[in-house]
Amino acid sequence: MGKKLYYEMYGVGSSKYSVNYHNGKSKHSDGSDFYDIALFKNKQKKEKFVSELKKKGYKKRGYNI
Repeated sequence: MGKKLYYEMYGVGSSKYSVNYHNGKSKHSDGSDFYDIALFKNKQKKEKFVSELKKKGYKKRGYNI
């Protein structure tokens, strides 16, 4: 099993914040990691979501996009 990772993006489409996260298992058909996405218009909700990811063992990926 791989690492549980997440990273944040800002101003994507109509959402103000997005959090992309990989559970360490999910893969695309070509074998690359599959990241789920959560979209937020509210910074507090985004921060709460990130806090929950951290409690579940997710680590922030080395850079933001």
